[in-house]
Amino acid sequence: MNALVRERHQTDLSGFLSYAGQVLLIALPMLAVTYAIFSDALAPTLPSLPLTFAVLPFVIWAALRFGRREVTALNALVCTIAAWHTLQGRGPFASAALTTSLLLLLAFMGTLVSTGLVLNAVVGERSRAFEALAQALKTLKEEAIRDPLTNLYNRRFLRDYLSRELMRAARESIRVAVIMIDLDRFKRVNDTAGHAAGDFVLTEIATLLKRHIRGTDIACRYGGEEFTLVLPNATLQSARRRGEAICSAIREESGRLRGVTASLGVAIFPDHATEPAPLLRAADKALYDAKSRGRNQVRIFAHGTAKISAFRSKTAKRSHG
Repeated sequence: MNALVRERHQTDLSGFLSYAGQVLLIALPMLAVTYAIFSDALAPTLPSLPLTFAVLPFVIWAALRFGRREVTALNALVCTIAAWHTLQGRGPFASAALTTSLLLLLAFMGTLVSTGLVLNAVVGERSRAFEALAQALKTLKEEAIRDPLTNLYNRRFLRDYLSRELMRAARESIRVAVIMIDLDRFKRVNDTAGHAAGDFVLTEIATLLKRHIRGTDIACRYGGEEFTLVLPNATLQSARRRGEAICSAIREESGRLRGVTASLGVAIFPDHATEPAPLLRAADKALYDAKSRGRNQVRIFAHGTAKISAFRSKTAKRSHG
């Protein structure tokens, strides 16, 4: 714990020192130029009045890089140096009459303050607008890949994710398991208790699935009452155990879930398929096998049981009755 606190303090300190260094990188040249102009240090070689504009690039630089407090502090220091030397009879404004000198000084200070603070405010508003836009885009992207009811990932995300995951698994020579889940007799819930009850069952199933997967696993709502799990770096045995644990947990909660149970099909990369679509079809075929054998169970895809088809035939459609 102490090591963690020390590391945090070191990180904060290094960040502060880095920021302070950036401020000094602008502040020191800015104050040096101001002093040189208003102390008449450059008067023997250069006219001082045009040199007053040399301060503006530093003000603009500070306004673009730092916050309001830093810009205000730098402007205050520059104005203090300018006012002090002008009142002492030095600088580009001192050669005029007192009234004119003070008016020129006020115009110079007003130009600095308005340029720095107004530009800083504009930059700040633009930064906040960009942050708000980035957050909105992030939210929109998240909504595009999430199922609004269960908050699980949707089929669009599954398609993109599974392609990437299988390519990674092929490079690293590891296995990836896919579990297809279909709720048994779910249609009966909607028909007898209404869609609100059906939505409740779906959200409870989603919560249950989240409890039974690892942080590296992905749970998706495939569509309707179907769900898909992707288990990276999983063996056939571990995937079977995970499926049986989920099946058992849903069975134990069937009273609260209005009698709904689940049938599960398991397929694994690269044993059963090496591409995303065939792998999903293999898991789906195993799921249909579980349905045809009486539901409420887990089945592993077997190559010899039936040909995997891209579309289910009418005789192969699962019954939800």
